[in-house]
Amino acid sequence: MCPWYDGPSLLEYLDTMESLERKVKAPFMMPIGGKFRDMGTIVEGKIESGSIRKGSMTTMMPNKTSVEVLGVFTEADEEMTVATSGDQVRLRLKGVEEEDISVGFVLCSPKAPVHVVSTFQAQLAIVETKTLLTAGYTCVMHVHTAVVEVEFKVYTARERE
Repeated sequence: MCPWYDGPSLLEYLDTMESLERKVKAPFMMPIGGKFRDMGTIVEGKIESGSIRKGSMTTMMPNKTSVEVLGVFTEADEEMTVATSGDQVRLRLKGVEEEDISVGFVLCSPKAPVHVVSTFQAQLAIVETKTLLTAGYTCVMHVHTAVVEVEFKVYTARERE
């Protein structure tokens, strides 16, 4: 049908793709993408690394709250015995209230808590903009499940150190 194309078909290409490396043996980490109350505090998100099961103790960052997992559920509310890296799950938690959780918080292993920072440097790839990006420009930044309003600032070399 396309005499100009001599590569593999879509299915052949998909069959030869390398599978993603799942970090199952790494410490547990799950950014919180949503929260609600349903017979307890429920959070949802995608497990980025490690695994989790009912009864596990985790740490919620950035406020360093120790929480217990009372249940692990699929998006269809089916209980799971264990969930691993790559799974989209809902976790029922004990030790924290729903109002104390924000989208973007991270559940992690108490032995390997994620680092918390107030500032960081980033390299941006601007696809298209109709305004000038200068000091004072504000926009919304999306990192994993966190959505935060940010402001561009200019620092001297001495201030960056």
